[in-house]
Amino acid sequence: MIFSDNETTDYFEIMALIDSFAEANSAKISLNNDKLFYAIKRIYADFPCIDGAQNANVFKKSAAFTCEFIGEQIVESFECEMSDKLKKIPNNGNQILAFHIVSTMLCGATVQDGNKIIENSIHLSSHSYVDIIDALTGITAQGSFKLVTVLFEQLVYKTNPDLQYDVVEL
Repeated sequence: MIFSDNETTDYFEIMALIDSFAEANSAKISLNNDKLFYAIKRIYADFPCIDGAQNANVFKKSAAFTCEFIGEQIVESFECEMSDKLKKIPNNGNQILAFHIVSTMLCGATVQDGNKIIENSIHLSSHSYVDIIDALTGITAQGSFKLVTVLFEQLVYKTNPDLQYDVVEL
């Protein structure tokens, strides 16, 4: 599930995902919890889509969260075993955690008016993962929301091709 329509529930779900990431990766993570909570509140109050957060699909919700999380630099310190290529990316903890949270929450989420479920998690090569983490550096809700929405949608469709509809050959 992605965003429960309750800010407090969302906050605790996100914190649980961060804790599980830290435990699974022996990571040491320090967050600005106030920034995280206010970023979640802002998503509900100023959702960057005409129909608002309540009527947005999971890809738009994922993008809004990712843009807010990275744009606000929620992660204050991040120590984790990672490749040299990831280490070279500025503020990599924000991108790595935001991507982890969203990709975890997307698996099992419903799409197309609740008719279909995302059954397969996002699968990427190591090279693509590094490139995506790098590409997410410096994103903002105003400047990146639409592109990040399409990114998540296409990543999900790549591993769940039966979900894509109205496919046209270009």
